[in-house]
Amino acid sequence: MIIPNRAWLPMALLLFSPAITHAADAPELRVEHSIVVNASPESVWEVAGDFVGLDRWYPLIESSKLILGKNRTVGCVRELTRGNGTKVEEKLIDYDDTAMTMTYTYAGGQPLSSDYFATLTVFDAGGGTSKVVWKARFKRLAYWTDDPPPGMDDATPLNALNRAYPLGLQNLKKVVERQ
Repeated sequence: MIIPNRAWLPMALLLFSPAITHAADAPELRVEHSIVVNASPESVWEVAGDFVGLDRWYPLIESSKLILGKNRTVGCVRELTRGNGTKVEEKLIDYDDTAMTMTYTYAGGQPLSSDYFATLTVFDAGGGTSKVVWKARFKRLAYWTDDPPPGMDDATPLNALNRAYPLGLQNLKKVVERQ
């Protein structure tokens, strides 16, 4: 079918009008948790900053292994096996050894959310103590619909991470303070 030169404009407006192309866009959700650890920032970072060593201190992870690149290097990918047997791959997208911060995102497997970006940072809290901040921004798995199915809604990843992050931070504190 040949469309005359100017006949395409009304068709394009119709096809790309907001009423027709509107799709749900889930809100960006955020969690942030912190803990003070009775150890130097360097001691805490040695454990927390080990991207592939998450299973050393995070009790919900059965195992962690490097599957691409070099540990503590931007672009490396780890495969995590959760306590329930599911697996997820996470890619390190920012790592600053001096500022003691790293950011990572899902790269494959069975994610709990979409558009997930997590950052873990260790700060000097003074007096030989450290403050660890673990935060994330993400969307529910069913980000494309206003009526997500159970388990793919906003509450599912929010509740999971609001339980998991404090648990991980409490265990990180125990592991580091025992050294």
